[in-house]
Amino acid sequence: MRVLGVLDGGDLPLELLSAWAASAELVIAADGAADRLLKSGVAPNIVIGDLDGFSGAPGPYEVVADHDGNSTDCDKLLRWVRQQGHTNLTLTGVEGDLLDHIVATLSSCVSYRRNVRLALRRGVGWVFSGAVTMRSAPGARVSLLPLCSCAGVRLSGVQWPLDGAQLDVGGHVSISNKASGEMVSARMNTGAAFLFVEYPRHEMPFWD
Repeated sequence: MRVLGVLDGGDLPLELLSAWAASAELVIAADGAADRLLKSGVAPNIVIGDLDGFSGAPGPYEVVADHDGNSTDCDKLLRWVRQQGHTNLTLTGVEGDLLDHIVATLSSCVSYRRNVRLALRRGVGWVFSGAVTMRSAPGARVSLLPLCSCAGVRLSGVQWPLDGAQLDVGGHVSISNKASGEMVSARMNTGAAFLFVEYPRHEMPFWD
């Protein structure tokens, strides 16, 4: 099932948010993100959070209140997705203009312990452990950034590949690399990282 989780970052243009939501089979809004979705012309299926940022506008959706003060709205959304057994999750509304929220979201995705795809303004990314492969186009910008210490890192399908590298926060990273073919693959023995591949607007959304 194509599951789209929407956070309340006001980064994605409304028409692109609407396109992602319309192409999903299940749309889950974290708290105030429900209002942004409604503004884009799409109603979520589920609204979840402590509901302090949601207007409460009536609509054809289920509201799940979660007042755990020790977790963010992103945590609450990810926890619900895991409890429901969904595995194909794309998360959007993650960029916004608050750096602390962006870092917290990446941390939540690492804690989720499953690969999470991120639909961004200028492309698509993965927060992942183990391995991930993304389609690309020659020359597309590619970045691989560690979110903790990563050992045995391999990055292929790019102009400057990695093979058995060590990536660390505050240490070696791979940023603004370039795709050399139609697929980019990353894998690691241990750790968690963020892989980003740039795509033109007309190629999004996509779920393959």
